[in-house]
Amino acid sequence: MSALSGKAVVVTGSGSGLGAAYARHAASLGANVVVNDIDVGKAEQTAAAIRDAGGSALAHAGDVARWETAQILIDLCVSEFGTLSGFVTNAGVLHHGRIMDSIERDLRRMFEINLLGTAACASAAAKAMLAQGTGGSIVTVTSGSQAGDIALGGYGATKAAVAALTYSWAMELSGTAVRINAISPLAETAMAAQHKAHPAVRQANREIQSDILPDPEVSAPVISYLLSDGARDIHGQVVRIAGRQLSFVSHPMIADPILEGAWTFEAVIDAFEKHLRHRQHKLGLSYAWPSGPERSGRGRSGTGTRRLHGRA
Repeated sequence: MSALSGKAVVVTGSGSGLGAAYARHAASLGANVVVNDIDVGKAEQTAAAIRDAGGSALAHAGDVARWETAQILIDLCVSEFGTLSGFVTNAGVLHHGRIMDSIERDLRRMFEINLLGTAACASAAAKAMLAQGTGGSIVTVTSGSQAGDIALGGYGATKAAVAALTYSWAMELSGTAVRINAISPLAETAMAAQHKAHPAVRQANREIQSDILPDPEVSAPVISYLLSDGARDIHGQVVRIAGRQLSFVSHPMIADPILEGAWTFEAVIDAFEKHLRHRQHKLGLSYAWPSGPERSGRGRSGTGTRRLHGRA
């Protein structure tokens, strides 16, 4: 029996790119898939590819920015496949905008799809999974841009909000049969190509990890694992998949040193001059090198940080 046999999964924004890769991979492991996309032709194309490969899929065209779309997708999944086992809130859009030239229309659209669409789908999925008594897995989609990226302040804000919602929802769902995690993928998609071509990004003096990003298919097994029963104890995590690198993204935390005192203006000056000024955190997505066998092939020891180039 395949890892996802008998499961029924909804994947939003799965007409192309990462979403299509997620849907195809889950179907290849036996899942029945509802393929959602705002573009009916793309949704049909992904569903047809799954069926042609011997899988089971149903296409749905709808905009997740409309709150009622989430329930329509769940009702469709249950009526067609008898249950709801997993929900991947992949649908998203990207609009560029630096602090000087952000456009209200673009910001609103990103928040409507990336954040409100995710909230609607995750909320409806959690209620359905709890009501049916069998539980399930919800996977949200965040991005390395949640840590900041040039011309992606608005997009990154929506993805940081998705991560914050995921942490909170995981706390609320603890002790139930419903688990929720997020994926932070790095892949060569139309969205990534759009970002790399933006003049503000091309002109910036920054470290670029690679001009050639991984194929979307590289991220798909991570989604399938999180949907599977093998991940039953993985909960409230942001999982980063960037080519050959697989890791957790740390939750926001209070950083060392934690200074204690009576914080007069003069005492604050002294604290910054003696302890904090030289400990400012790097901008953008970074990671700490772990010690131990996980770092095989790195040729380093101890811990440190390095700036990463990342976004969905």
